[in-house]
Amino acid sequence: MGNTNRPFYRLVAIDSRKRRDGRAIEELGFYDPLKQPAIVNLKEEPILEWLNRGALPSPTVNELLRDKGILMKWKMLRAGSSAEEATQKVAAFLENRVEKPTKARISKKERAKIEAASEKASEQQAAEAVSKSKAETTPAEEPATSTAEAE
Repeated sequence: MGNTNRPFYRLVAIDSRKRRDGRAIEELGFYDPLKQPAIVNLKEEPILEWLNRGALPSPTVNELLRDKGILMKWKMLRAGSSAEEATQKVAAFLENRVEKPTKARISKKERAKIEAASEKASEQQAAEAVSKSKAETTPAEEPATSTAEAE
């Protein structure tokens, strides 16, 4: 869906024998990549039902499902976990996950700022590492022992 240079995608369940833009069996969500951040709205329960029936997601849909934790939950349910336990584990996983910004959606100016900031941070880390290594390698002053004590 969408217009030229304005993509908008629907996530649907469709028979493999139908044409690509043919009538869908069920609409399962949508993906709008133009918004910042991209909007992904998925209906979890129908998606899990279709996956249990044997539906095969396309590679792009597979990635969207993985990012939202739906594939992880589906695999846990297939392994015998309860629905509540799977939901809790997926929620904990998604909270601890660090999202990386995609370079394709960042303007050249913003990308240059991010790269400059990361270079500056790496230089500071290198300087800190050098100062720590110097502090560790400098020998501590040892107390002088007199010759009378040694004899």
